[in-house]
Amino acid sequence: MQSDKNINTNLASQSYWDEAYAGYSLQDKVADDDIVKKWLLKYIPKVNGASCMEIGCFPGRYLTVMGDLGYKLSGIDLTPRVKNEFPAWLKKEGYDVGSFSQEDFLKFNPQEKYDMVCSFGFIEHFTNWQEVFLKHIELVNDNGYLVIETPNFRGWFQRFIHWFLDNENYKRHYIPSMNPDKWAKLCEKHGFEIIFKGHIGEFQFWVDKLPTTYVRTKVFNRLITNYEKLKSMKPGKPAYAPYCGIIARKKK
Repeated sequence: MQSDKNINTNLASQSYWDEAYAGYSLQDKVADDDIVKKWLLKYIPKVNGASCMEIGCFPGRYLTVMGDLGYKLSGIDLTPRVKNEFPAWLKKEGYDVGSFSQEDFLKFNPQEKYDMVCSFGFIEHFTNWQEVFLKHIELVNDNGYLVIETPNFRGWFQRFIHWFLDNENYKRHYIPSMNPDKWAKLCEKHGFEIIFKGHIGEFQFWVDKLPTTYVRTKVFNRLITNYEKLKSMKPGKPAYAPYCGIIARKKK
């Protein structure tokens, strides 16, 4: 995950991410029933040797999904683990590895473009998210794919849960950025066809820290008690789906 371009644009500091990932085991690959993984496998074709660049790539849980689909993997992040440890681990796991950069994404100026440019839980930490989004677009090859996913804190039910139960984490996210319709307009303006745009998955929620006050604990416990009932609601609804996403292909 990226650090601040300046203090006003990034709502999550690099020190937050470095601390969060300090003890993260790279062996913890994403499960087969993961909502985002199933979404990717539904829409992304298998390839052999096409290039994939993930923005804010560490710890690369979904980058390995792209590797399993045949992509050559590259990435950029500011965490120190991305420079040596992460690509070495990917090679050990048998993935085709390209280049990895430890630098600010908005200052990133590679000499190549990529057949896949993706990010997962990245753009929503920037108040200048449109600039960040367009930087993704600039890196996509003709006929290449753009894949962007964020959590959905914008739908009214998800917004209340995260604001009320996990406000410290909520404030690290820029809610207006979580808008697939705006993403699609930017893509279409720059010559992309939309393959998917919208909200992903059945109801889920998470918190960084368990609530401590009486009222918040009561609300949290009520959600847990009714969790299976809430999960049974129709998936992909903006009010309560856990994720937003877009998959678009750049026209030649």
